[in-house]
Amino acid sequence: MSSTLKQVSVFVSLAVLLGCESEGGQLWDDEPARLSDASSATDASSVPDASSAPDASSAPDASSAPDTSALADTASAPDTSGAADLGSAADVLTAPDRAAAADASAAPDQSPTQDAGSPPPTEQLLYDGAGLRFALSDRGFLPLVNPGEVPAGTDWTAPVDYYNGEFQIRYVITGPPDQGPGRLQTCIWTMGDADGDGRNYFPESCSAQVSHDGVGVYYNDRLVPADWWELDGVPLDFTHPERFLIRAVLRGPSGCNVTDYSVSNGCWEEMEDFQDMLFRVTIVMVGVGETFSGWSNYP
Repeated sequence: MSSTLKQVSVFVSLAVLLGCESEGGQLWDDEPARLSDASSATDASSVPDASSAPDASSAPDASSAPDTSALADTASAPDTSGAADLGSAADVLTAPDRAAAADASAAPDQSPTQDAGSPPPTEQLLYDGAGLRFALSDRGFLPLVNPGEVPAGTDWTAPVDYYNGEFQIRYVITGPPDQGPGRLQTCIWTMGDADGDGRNYFPESCSAQVSHDGVGVYYNDRLVPADWWELDGVPLDFTHPERFLIRAVLRGPSGCNVTDYSVSNGCWEEMEDFQDMLFRVTIVMVGVGETFSGWSNYP
C-alpha cells in the first residue's frame, strides 16, 4: 500500500506541474501579440522594458504627435497652383486658351509697392506693380492700366503736359535666378470707337524695347511719349487718357513678339522661356520742361 500511495502521489504532482506550465505558456503566447498591436500606435522600441520606465509620461508617445511630414513638404514646395501647364511647344501654340484657364488664378499683386518720397507736383506716379507675370491668357500683353482707371475729364496735356514730357519707366526682374534674356516694352492703346474709324485698339503707340539679361533693374531710354512709335503715324490723344489701355509687352531676345496673335514677327514658341519670370513695373510721368526728381523718390 505504501508503494502504491507513493506512486499515486507522484502521478498527482506531475499532473499539477504540467497544468501550471500549460497556463503560463498561454499567457506569454498572448503578450507578444498585444505588444505588436501597441507598436502600431506607439514606438515600442523606444520603451523596450516597461518595468524600467515607471513614469510613462516621460516616454514620447509617437501616436499623439501629428504626422507633419506632409505639412513640411507643402511648406517647402512652391505654390504652383496658379502656374500654367505649358507642356510641349506644340501645346502652347495650339491651345493657349485652354492652358490659360489654369493660369488665370495667378493674379499678380498690382497694389502700390512703395511709399514715395517727396516728388514735385509736376510728376505723377502712374503705375507701380510688383509680382507681375505674363499669364498665357495675356498672350504677351499684360494689362497695367485699364480703360476707365484714369478718371474721366483728366487731361494729360494741361495744366501739366506729359505728352511732350517724359514717361520714366523702370523694369525690375526679380526671378527666377536663372531667368534668361529677353526684352520688355510698354505700349498704349486708345480703346473704343469714339472716333468712328472702326478700330477698337487705335491709335497705338509704344516706347522703346528694353533689353534685359534676367534678374536686374532696367530703364526705358525713349522718354518722350510724343517721340514713341505710332501705328500709322497717328498720335495718341493725351487729352482723354481715361480711354487708355496701357500694357507691358513681352518680347524675345531678338525683339520678336512673344504672342499667338497674328503678327509678322510672332514667336509664341518662346513663351516657355518666360512663363516663370517675375517682375515689377513702375511708370512716372514728368511734365514737359521739368527734370525727373530721381528714382530715390520711388524706391
